[in-house]
Amino acid sequence: MNKETVLKAENITKIYGANKNLLYKALDGIGLHIERGEFVGIMGPSGSGKTSLLNILATIDKPTSGKLEINGSQPNSLSDQQLALFRRRELGFIFQDFNLLDTLSIRENILLPLVLENMSIQEMEERLRDSATLLGLTELLNKRTYEISGGQKQRTAIARAMIHRPSILLADELTGSLDSKSARDVMESLEQLNEERGSTILMVTHDPFAASYCRRIIFIRDGKLFSEIRKGANRQAFFQEILDALSVLGGNFNEVSPTRH
Repeated sequence: MNKETVLKAENITKIYGANKNLLYKALDGIGLHIERGEFVGIMGPSGSGKTSLLNILATIDKPTSGKLEINGSQPNSLSDQQLALFRRRELGFIFQDFNLLDTLSIRENILLPLVLENMSIQEMEERLRDSATLLGLTELLNKRTYEISGGQKQRTAIARAMIHRPSILLADELTGSLDSKSARDVMESLEQLNEERGSTILMVTHDPFAASYCRRIIFIRDGKLFSEIRKGANRQAFFQEILDALSVLGGNFNEVSPTRH
């Protein structure tokens, strides 16, 4: 396996249902490779299989058939205990609803993944300072989650997801509950993380504005790969390309107004 390939999925199929007369094929032979340092978006209409795919790539669910490799390991062959450790060390998760703990400060929320690793206080503080500076959170570290905005919560969630330096960051509709300005701030933070730190990011989104920050977009329809586009030098032009690709794809996107660009 090429050492620069972080994630490799081959012929991933997912079938739901126990009764053979009521089977539903959510994914049908999906294959994709993600190289180190890529920022990849996955888009598709409602019901296209993008959430099923993300759950499998995030090791939350297992494929019915096919092979998944992340950073040289095959997570589906691990025991539950090994998988929990693998997930904690290799993967970073960013969710639409933040998943922050209200009882903890912003500092404590961000540091949570490191507490489990028995890391030295000095190393933890250095990583915290680095993440907070990059994501503009330095002044907020002693606040509670209910004292900060939605965009600040999402940037806190990004800091928590990246602080243990995972092989890949997985994001699920992370701008879905944000206003336009907050969404722009969050996407610029992710872009910065990708460009300055070389973080590998995979994001599922239905929002063409958020997708325009990716370097590559994979479109899926009816559980199959449909098409792929790559970003040139101009984000504005890429945004228009995404809109054009979505119109060809068809289906219901619950689409965000293109005025956000």
